[in-house]
Amino acid sequence: MAVTTDRSTLAQKILAYGGLLFALLIVLVPYSYVALSAFKPPGEIFEVKWLPDEWSLDAWRYAIESVEFHKYILNSFFAGLGAAAIALIIAVPGGYIFGRKKFKGKEPLFYIIILALLFPFVLLIVPLTISWIKVGLYDTMFGLWLSYQVFIIPFGLWILRGFFEELPASLEECAMVYGCTQFQAFYRVMLPLAKPVVVSLLFLSFLIGWNDFLFSNMLTTGEGPRTASVIIYIMAVGGERVEWEVLMVLTLIAGIPPVVLYILAQRQLMKTFR
Repeated sequence: MAVTTDRSTLAQKILAYGGLLFALLIVLVPYSYVALSAFKPPGEIFEVKWLPDEWSLDAWRYAIESVEFHKYILNSFFAGLGAAAIALIIAVPGGYIFGRKKFKGKEPLFYIIILALLFPFVLLIVPLTISWIKVGLYDTMFGLWLSYQVFIIPFGLWILRGFFEELPASLEECAMVYGCTQFQAFYRVMLPLAKPVVVSLLFLSFLIGWNDFLFSNMLTTGEGPRTASVIIYIMAVGGERVEWEVLMVLTLIAGIPPVVLYILAQRQLMKTFR
């Protein structure tokens, strides 16, 4: 009986590690090929081989000097940073109010806001563009920040409300017994407990601003705060010939910061969505 159990456990381990290895290869093989192709000269880009015969930095020079991709990366960074900051200012107190307070019309108002998550955002492009032109927000970074909140705020309210609802009321009561005001109880007691959810909201909000293509493409011009994803698209379809080695470089540069941020926020994300 013990031998059968050991064999069963060994088979399960082999299947588990084999599945993990297979998934790892699916992820790493394409990215490795992209990274290595970024160092190939134009004459070798269509040759099916991993390592180039001649390592070249021409594509990197072209991306920085001609495309000036670093400017668009900076735009993406500010787009994500501003989207995360506004989401934090609005969604955290909003989620606390919806989760802890009682007021007339609370439930209908909450679900009306959440219904925005079911709305196809592409339909908002025309009315948003017209509105932003009228109020002077078209082709501005602040206009991009506000447009992202259409889907960041409902999602943030949803996850924060659920978290704050589950916390016992005695936490605030004890804080107020010791002399805290309502705001101090929220700031000193409730907010630190919500750190994993807040960090997750910041990460996802930044990611939306960083990866955005739709709003950045439609609400900005070539002279405005266009993000990196739009430039990658233009490089892919906007010319007579696709410079694949340059496209690999742009993709690689744009993909590194989200990976680094995910590694830093991974523990908080696991606590939030476990």
